[in-house]
Amino acid sequence: MARLFVSAPGGQTGIFELSKELITIGRGSANDLVLNDDRVSRFHAVLRMEDGHFHLADRGSTNGVLLNGTKLEQDTLLNNGDLVRIGRHSLRFEDEAREALVLARAEVPATLGNLLDGSGAEKRVEAPSFVLKRQAVTDDTDAAKERVKKLEQENHLLRVLYDTGRVLQARHSIEEISSEILGLAFRIDGVERAFLMLLDESGHIHKQTDVRYRHTPTGNEPQIIFSRSVLERMKVEKVPILITDLSVDERFRASESMRVSGLRSAMCAPLVVKAPDGQGRLAGVLYVDNMERAAAFTQEELNVYALVASQAAAAIDNAFAHQKLARQSLERAALERFLAPEVVEMVASNPSQVKLGGANQRVSIMFADIRGFTSLSETLPPDRVVEILNEYFTRVTEVIFDNGGTLDKYMGDGLMALFGAPFSKGHDAINAVKAALDIQSLMMELNRDATARHWPELRVGIGVNTGLVTAGNIGSPKRLDYTVIGDAVNVSSRLCSKAAAGQVLISESTTEEVQGKFDLVALEPMQMKGKSQPMRVFHVRERRAEPR
Repeated sequence: MARLFVSAPGGQTGIFELSKELITIGRGSANDLVLNDDRVSRFHAVLRMEDGHFHLADRGSTNGVLLNGTKLEQDTLLNNGDLVRIGRHSLRFEDEAREALVLARAEVPATLGNLLDGSGAEKRVEAPSFVLKRQAVTDDTDAAKERVKKLEQENHLLRVLYDTGRVLQARHSIEEISSEILGLAFRIDGVERAFLMLLDESGHIHKQTDVRYRHTPTGNEPQIIFSRSVLERMKVEKVPILITDLSVDERFRASESMRVSGLRSAMCAPLVVKAPDGQGRLAGVLYVDNMERAAAFTQEELNVYALVASQAAAAIDNAFAHQKLARQSLERAALERFLAPEVVEMVASNPSQVKLGGANQRVSIMFADIRGFTSLSETLPPDRVVEILNEYFTRVTEVIFDNGGTLDKYMGDGLMALFGAPFSKGHDAINAVKAALDIQSLMMELNRDATARHWPELRVGIGVNTGLVTAGNIGSPKRLDYTVIGDAVNVSSRLCSKAAAGQVLISESTTEEVQGKFDLVALEPMQMKGKSQPMRVFHVRERRAEPR
């Protein structure tokens, strides 16, 4: 089985199995191998299997692909040991069929035992700079199998850490965070019971979750008895505790309550937050145990468990602060579905700039529609139609966001995007036309691999118009959507319907704002539905080079 050994600039490494006929590589989240690197294009390169061998091809990336130090100019057959450089990432290609033992030479991640120093203090753990969506390794030798087993365990624990940060970032209430953190705790082998205790600023128990079980309790399980001596120890030392076998643990021999509980193995991790005086304050305790097995948890698992608790503490601390901003948080969550990340940040930082409730403002509206998709979908299985649309919308939405646009809505196989709402970023018409051209370029790159994907080629018609609209929350008290209405929206939709496959049509009002930036061709005036006079329309061929 062929695979890539991926090395990130921060020293992270991973193994990516090449298990499909076509593997896409790039910065965009829709790719099979996602490289979080600003030097990597959204859709950077592909690996394509032909006659049992993999070929590498650049897909119009900005910074190119290096193969063994030489810039890749055409589709090239990969040989065992070839080194590929994409942005700041190195990818070493190896074929198991040609090399019996690969793992002996593989760079592996640092052990998770190094994630905590000797005092139990947290070390910084960065989110992976790449995402391996399909990852597996096999080998025939016992040593390699053991190595694979260890790698799989380390990758599993690293994934728990990564998912912790990703999940907690999207949670704003104490209840949500508590529920998610307990769910993550059960991804550690050996955990049979778990609960979370929160303390107030004076150190008294403020709240405690219900005990969560891996298996449905039968009714006669012993209760968890959390010793006060453990709590006091946590308040003073603020370090995680690992109990491998309570019956022989000298630290808790004096605790009668723990001795009679029947407990065998347990882990306790402090939730430490920064106090007003700048010192660490114990804000809670995350507890898990196993009543039947001694040594149910390893030191490596405790290290990861402590980091999970550390991230939970930060999330809970933030949640208390965010309770005063609950309404703003809900509005931000709604905006994140349709706005580029940097636009969401600007809206959150300067909410007064957002014109809600039916404000009039000048915007550029873009409609894009896949030509002939209705007839194409009649010949494809429904799941394949959904697969195609999901990838198309994912990649096109990234283009819209990259150009400062706002996704208004999806409409079947079409979409509507806004440039200049909820507030203007400047040069909105230019950004809209540039996004339209970028989408057409993206379609050409995707269609180059249509056969390998077993997909039909997709052709898109796009229309852009600029004008005054009414923007705001529109709907009913039970369902509100941020959108724009007005004649300018209708004109943009009509332009899209007139555009041929692969064509970008813009109105005269948009042309006035983008003069000199694009190569424009005036077409015969077109009669639009609802208009008494034909409208001047322009075809955008390409973006003009900036003068030096």
